[in-house]
Amino acid sequence: MFNLNDYEDVDSRIHKFYETYPDGAIHTEQVLHDEEKGIVVFKAIAYRTYADANAAAIGYARGARKDRGVDRDWFYENCETSAIGRCLANLGLSAKGKRASSMEMARVNDAQNNAAPIRVRTQEAKEFLQTTNPGAEIIWDTTIEPPADVVATFDEAVDLVIKEFKAEPIPQCKHGQMKLKEGKGPKGPYRGYTCPLPMSRKAEQCKAFWQIVDPSGKWSFRPEDEERL
Repeated sequence: MFNLNDYEDVDSRIHKFYETYPDGAIHTEQVLHDEEKGIVVFKAIAYRTYADANAAAIGYARGARKDRGVDRDWFYENCETSAIGRCLANLGLSAKGKRASSMEMARVNDAQNNAAPIRVRTQEAKEFLQTTNPGAEIIWDTTIEPPADVVATFDEAVDLVIKEFKAEPIPQCKHGQMKLKEGKGPKGPYRGYTCPLPMSRKAEQCKAFWQIVDPSGKWSFRPEDEERL
C-alpha cells in the first residue's frame, strides 16, 4: 500500500521549477491523439532559461480514456500534466524515491479500487465468478457476439420474426425461392407461391403453394401444405 500524501503533485514541481529557474520555460507538445481509441501521448520539455538552445529535461506520458475514475473526462489534460511531472522529475525536481507524481499514483490507486468489470459470455462463467470473486462487477461480453448460451438457433430466430412481425415463411423448392403470385380471377382473389422456373419449363415446375383465407380474414397456407414448408 502507499500513501498519496507521500507523493508530490505536479503543481508543486512546477512552482519549484520556476523558483529554481526564474527564467526557465516549460513547453508541451502533443505527439499522438487518437480520439476514436481514446489514446493520447504528450511530450514536455523544460529549459533552464528561455534562451537555452538545448533542453534541460524531457518527459513523455501516455493517457487513455477510461469509463470511470480520474481519466474518464479529463484524460487529455491529465496526460499533459503527467508529461510535465515526469519531465521535472527527470530534472531532479522530485523527492528521492518518489519519482512518480501524486496524480500518477492516484491513477494506480484508482485502478486498484475501481477494477474494470469482468466480461463473460456464458452463464456458467458468470456463476463461477460470482462464487470465486463475489466482489467483482460482471457484465455480458457482447463486443463480438451475444453470449453463447443465449444465442437463438436459426429456426428459433425465424419463428421469432414470424411471430413478432406477423410475417410468413417464403416457401422453397428444389429450384430455389418460390415466387409470390397474387391477383383476382374469375372465382375471386387468389394468392400463393409458384416455382421460379419459367412457363417454358412448366413440366419441370414444382407444385405450387396456394393459400386460403382463414376465419380471421387473413391468407394462410393450406393445412396439407404446412408440412412442406
